Amino acid sequence: MTKWKDVRVRQELVEEIEKTLQKGQYQSLSEFVSEAIQTHLQELAKQRIPEYIERDERSRMLEPQSQLYYTPKHVWVKITPQGRIRLGVSEYVGKTQKGIVYVEAAQEGTSISKDEPFGMVETSARWPLVAHDLYSPTDGKIVKVNSDVINEPYTLNGDPYQWIIEIQPNDPEFDKKIDELLTFEEYQKLIDMLEESPHAPNDAELVQMVSKIKQ
Repeated sequence: MTKWKDVRVRQELVEEIEKTLQKGQYQSLSEFVSEAIQTHLQELAKQRIPEYIERDERSRMLEPQSQLYYTPKHVWVKITPQGRIRLGVSEYVGKTQKGIVYVEAAQEGTSISKDEPFGMVETSARWPLVAHDLYSPTDGKIVKVNSDVINEPYTLNGDPYQWIIEIQPNDPEFDKKIDELLTFEEYQKLIDMLEESPHAPNDAELVQMVSKIKQ
């Protein structure tokens, strides 16, 4: 159970906050506190993200891109020698949203469905933190969760090819249908199309983009 403690605030700070509120810059104390928290989190992200990028660029070996496939919603997919599927989040998410600061995934033993979320990442692009759902490419059951990534989400900013979950697909022939997903080269074409688009595409528009790439 959480133990609460009284926190003493210097009178000078209280007076400065009251002056700021009186100027009308903030509508309430809660708005002031919210912005202060946002600023603090952004500063933490700025400090931690470069740290992991620099460290991992020196030591990591990136996953061979030819072994990976991608969904239109930025999840990479790899089939293991045992016929299981490892899923992670593409580098595009962290780069465009100013870094990943939080990762959440369903627990081991959880059944997941195709095109349904198995987890999410939060990024520091703005406050409140931006949540990006991670969607499964097939039905299956989670057999492993990468606790290292859950506990240290900043590592994904330096090495996006760390997996988040491993699933046992319900379809024993999923590997024969993997070409329905995007190769690395096709995924790069999708990224180019997304960056040229004047707005974020909906699901139907994403399907059209993929069909065009696959032609």
